[in-house]
Amino acid sequence: MEPIIKNSKWKLGWIAGILLAGLFAFKLFSIITGTIPKRPNLLLLTLDTLRPDHLSVYGYQRATSPSLSSLTKDSFVFENAFTVATNSGPSHATLLTGLYPAQHGLVDNGQRIKVPTISKTLSQIDYDTAGFVGYYALGEESGLDKGFENFEYHPIASHDHDEEKDDLKGFNAAIKWIKSWNKTPTNSRSPFFAWVHVQNIHESYDPPSPYNSMFGKITSPQALEGFEGEFDLRCANDLAKAWRAGILPAHFKKEAMALYDGEIRLVDDQLGRIFAMLKSMEVYDDTVIVIASDHGEILFELYENEFYKRGPGHSARYTDASIHVPLIIKPAKINEFDKKHHIKQMVSTIDLVPTLLQLLGLPIPSDLPGVSLVNAMRQPSASPINEKVYFHEKPHGVEYIGLRTEQWKFVTKIKEGVESSLLIDLVNDPDENFNSQSIAKVREFEASLKAWKKNMGSIYNRSEITDEMRQVLKDGGYLRE
Repeated sequence: MEPIIKNSKWKLGWIAGILLAGLFAFKLFSIITGTIPKRPNLLLLTLDTLRPDHLSVYGYQRATSPSLSSLTKDSFVFENAFTVATNSGPSHATLLTGLYPAQHGLVDNGQRIKVPTISKTLSQIDYDTAGFVGYYALGEESGLDKGFENFEYHPIASHDHDEEKDDLKGFNAAIKWIKSWNKTPTNSRSPFFAWVHVQNIHESYDPPSPYNSMFGKITSPQALEGFEGEFDLRCANDLAKAWRAGILPAHFKKEAMALYDGEIRLVDDQLGRIFAMLKSMEVYDDTVIVIASDHGEILFELYENEFYKRGPGHSARYTDASIHVPLIIKPAKINEFDKKHHIKQMVSTIDLVPTLLQLLGLPIPSDLPGVSLVNAMRQPSASPINEKVYFHEKPHGVEYIGLRTEQWKFVTKIKEGVESSLLIDLVNDPDENFNSQSIAKVREFEASLKAWKKNMGSIYNRSEITDEMRQVLKDGGYLRE
């Protein structure tokens, strides 16, 4: 199914339509029945930089995610979910609005969203709302705090996690808030929407003990031939510099992946705390839980086509290692699903908001470009959910726009006015090494992207990044000079 895209005046905001319809339905039901309709809680857990192929439920052999594996017994697992952007800001803004970056206005880290989010909608129908983020580019300056009554920023130390409590501040704050919400008597409390953004898995890979040695012994900082100064594997800038220079020994790559997996296990253990708490409060069944990632990560994959920037990290934009993300949705009991499934059809993170609106009993505006996944959850079939998934962003002024089908991926890049493109045959070239020479496919996808971008409109004006934001992006490895 092609994305539903209509030319509309985004100045009015898709959120206004939801509010009017949702509030009217909510109040009309209350008047007729004399009761308040019960709505599920919503817990959105975005695990930054998480590759699905490092989770047990997606086939990984290491025990990185027992808590998530347990959750998936009650959940739908989407095996082929793809993000719309590979930077945290644009990607998360899409997860919270259901709009593409060109529509919500946040096309690069450090910019500000220009439309309301789903949190604003839910706060208007009496949801208690709280957000907990671990990355500065998702903080108040981004505008993603809109609609959250309680919004907190709990950063993760970039290169030095000496004390475990530093890594757990965001989790602890979220748990504290949910416990406080639970103190309100059941018959008088509102449902909650909590967004917990987890930054731990993002580089640098430096989990505290015991996670730093859970999957292998890690070499201490030391001299490395060809590397200026002491080389510290746990430092993202050191790791990237050595790998791109071709002087990183193979054993360091294995150790880096062991640290990455250690970060995942730390996060999974904390998620287990949250799930256990919800069960002890007897609200687990009343809560829609979503596990998603904003993007994946390059873990030493090599791409011979010279279109992508050499990793590690996720700057090799639009490789499947960067755009393939986990998506797990646990519905509430009130949603009445008979059986949970693994869903193999292609889906996009643009589809999350309409899916959540339907699960929460709210109308879906026709102007949202994504499609609700609820029908596929109720009646899994071999028919495609999306024939194409699209992606778009402008990191550091370089514009990427592309699409992916089951067999093909087409990406265009515009840098300093010069356009280049890459066509990958994913069936015959799954490692994405070669630029296919199919002229017919190039022309077909160029036309698709031209029509898609025209329908997107262009509501954003590129804004300058503040000096403080620029320094934070440099510290986090997003900007390297």
